[in-house]
Amino acid sequence: MQSVPFEASAIDSYPSRAAWDSAAAELVGVMLDRWHLTAGQPFVGGEAASVLRVTRADGSSAVLKVGFPHVEAIWEAVGLEGWGARLAPAVLDQDPWTWSLLLEDVQPGIPLLRYRVPAEDALRSAGRLYEVTSTRRIPDGLPTLQDSMRPVLDKAVSRLRQHVPLLGANGGVLEAGLEEFSRLLDISPRESFLHGDFNPGNIISSDRGWRVIDPKPMRGDAAFDLWPLVTQLGDPFGAPRPEEVLARQLRQVCAMTDVDLDRAARWAFARATLNVSWFLDDQDGRAALGALREATAWRAVSAA
Repeated sequence: MQSVPFEASAIDSYPSRAAWDSAAAELVGVMLDRWHLTAGQPFVGGEAASVLRVTRADGSSAVLKVGFPHVEAIWEAVGLEGWGARLAPAVLDQDPWTWSLLLEDVQPGIPLLRYRVPAEDALRSAGRLYEVTSTRRIPDGLPTLQDSMRPVLDKAVSRLRQHVPLLGANGGVLEAGLEEFSRLLDISPRESFLHGDFNPGNIISSDRGWRVIDPKPMRGDAAFDLWPLVTQLGDPFGAPRPEEVLARQLRQVCAMTDVDLDRAARWAFARATLNVSWFLDDQDGRAALGALREATAWRAVSAA
């Protein structure tokens, strides 16, 4: 089918995640009826959607995803279709107004994060996948990295005055990271087809190899995409010197994907500091301290 961007006006219908949560069950019921689906087992772990396995009228299995409307995911269906069924679940149907997708039920569909394999092997699998997804033809109309992330950065910068004092002597880490973010947005390297959230939970197994799910697709610098993958595989922060583990893992993926190592390290530092800002916004001090530790390690990697 021809996928389209989700309807942006739906974002204004839900002023908060709690407002959408209260309507989600009804939305799922509407889509089950509309597409003649029988509900099956829900998937757990998703933060921005209700996702469940369903049976179609012809008896075949599929996955229903009803998403929480947010700016980053507007182009999700277009991204999935752009990669095609070899690299992502096939889009079987879409309702852009309710942010609903009927997707291929990929089997076994186990996230890379849950495979008990050495980090080096997992990074190799993910690197091979990213090398292909990032170089596919970029769908027409896909937003740029700059257009997508500049408003996010501006919001974080506007709150520096409140956030920096909360970090005490470490306030400079947040300031430096957001400054780096701004500098990187001003760089215009070759454009790639970005996933936007290329973490090992969004890479799933299939009988045709690894595939990506839950994209926040953009066009821009491929170096932006590698931070969550490298940070979340293995156990970098269980090591005495996490920056050494992060640097080694980043070198491996960059070598496989032909992504610039220096920019990838700088993007990792910048994105980690943005997480600090978000957790401070949420008044989650424990998470902010964890993100600060990560940002400090990535700062060391980017400066090496």
